[in-house]
Amino acid sequence: MTVLAFAAPAPAAPIDEELLEDIAAGIAAATPLWRAHVRHDPTERRPVRLLATPAYEVWVIGWTKGQAVPLHDHGEAAGAVAVVEGRLTERTVEDGRLRETRLDAGTVHRLPPDRVHEVANDDEVPATSIHVYSPPLSTMRSYEPTSPWPVGVEHVAHEPAVFAVDAVTLLAHPSSRG
Repeated sequence: MTVLAFAAPAPAAPIDEELLEDIAAGIAAATPLWRAHVRHDPTERRPVRLLATPAYEVWVIGWTKGQAVPLHDHGEAAGAVAVVEGRLTERTVEDGRLRETRLDAGTVHRLPPDRVHEVANDDEVPATSIHVYSPPLSTMRSYEPTSPWPVGVEHVAHEPAVFAVDAVTLLAHPSSRG
């Protein structure tokens, strides 16, 4: 028996931001796909990697009151976040000050590769978000609000994805058409 292996090369640059938004919105609308995997743990955020391809990955994250990710970037990755339940607050540094953007349920928000931001659930009710990154995350740098330079680097562990992706699916996906 001959077994064929398929390995698509990782893209040199993120896939188109509009396509990332479409993927995030599509996954967000497919509630049965992520509902059983989201975790709203009151002691810590528990991101779950739903899908991983050479071009992008998808995470579902449950947030309870007060949970946040301090100022960080996504390395060389672009992204999109779809808030499917609750509300999140994004804080970005602009002119040395933190600027807040409310991300209500139904919002799909672009994350350009150079975005430095903090994301938090400041509300009483749990929030759920779908995150798509391209290329898949490899590093996240942390920042202080008073400095434009990273103060730390986290190498992202690539845990197995909940859903496997086969070669046929990869070839048929719009992201493979560049």
